[in-house]
Amino acid sequence: LDWRDRAALAAALEGVLAVVHTAGPYAGEAPDVLRAAIGASVPVYVDLSDPVPYLRAARTLDASARASGTLAMCAGGAFPGLSNVLAMECSARLGSQVRDLDFSYFTAGLGGSGEVNLYITNDGFGEEVAVFRDGKLAPQMDAGGGRRQVKFFLSGREEASRSLVGERAVWNWPFPEGCTVAERLEISGSSSVGMGTAPDLWNSVMGWMVRVVPRSWWKERAFSQALADFSQPLVRLTDRFTGETHAMRVDVTAEDGSRVTAVQAHTSFRRCVGQSCAEFTLALLEAKGEHKVAVRGGGLSDPSAPEATQQAEALRAVLPRAGVFLPEDLFGDAEARAPMLERLLATPGTLNAGFEQCRSEERQRPMQEV
Repeated sequence: LDWRDRAALAAALEGVLAVVHTAGPYAGEAPDVLRAAIGASVPVYVDLSDPVPYLRAARTLDASARASGTLAMCAGGAFPGLSNVLAMECSARLGSQVRDLDFSYFTAGLGGSGEVNLYITNDGFGEEVAVFRDGKLAPQMDAGGGRRQVKFFLSGREEASRSLVGERAVWNWPFPEGCTVAERLEISGSSSVGMGTAPDLWNSVMGWMVRVVPRSWWKERAFSQALADFSQPLVRLTDRFTGETHAMRVDVTAEDGSRVTAVQAHTSFRRCVGQSCAEFTLALLEAKGEHKVAVRGGGLSDPSAPEATQQAEALRAVLPRAGVFLPEDLFGDAEARAPMLERLLATPGTLNAGFEQCRSEERQRPMQEV
């Protein structure tokens, strides 16, 4: 199916219960599949979009979605997606005005996501990083810059991500949550989004290239695709040794310096993305009453039947029935967030997931562990 063929797309959407749009990259595209799903009154729509302009355009379709009865969520993957919901949970646990918001991600190699991710990565170096400074949106043209070290584990815990991931280098990256979640939380300070990979050689190479290659070149498809084609054999070789391990860390800091941190790790980036997307889709279908909870359980994590039924009932009670949303919108309230996180943090392959809260005067010592 060529989704750009409007007639073919419209025919394919007749009578379907849900549309899961993963045909990226989304940069430079309009939310045409979402528009078609709304036009066909499809009950549920979820995608993996991440460019801020795309998300802004999608949100303009909210009134149409409400009129047609479509419940849509964009950015419904691991990051963005699960990471946005973790940030909302950290904010709730913090219990005060958020000053700073920091997202950090690690993926070994391509994380099994495929060759297209090479092109998406190259293209991303030409995008603005939509972050906040002093409580206001202040996009920075510095993707690949701002290298820093991040610990992908919680202090005082012997968890899998400590040994498998540990401390890694990350650099600024144009994921949208540094903008959209910051807006939702009305932060007063700064936000950041960092991405790193393995082997660390790639971090060094890409850091060097973004310093010498003009930013405009990265947005030229011919250049980014040629570079992707050239590096593909090397990346495929190193991926044999790095595996697909993925980890994320979210730090939410208050005005007084107190902080809540969330860390999640998974054996496979691609599976984490797919599982997160599937869990979001099932949750929206359950909220609409379009999906019955299976005997073995509700989501991919297969919780016990009573637990799955309770989760579905909780989601149905609090989630809206139509409209266009981001994860931080749908799961901003604890009543919706709790059952969603129970599923997202229990998908097969999850290595560890948890939260840590630190006092302002003891930033490195945990006050509470969950």
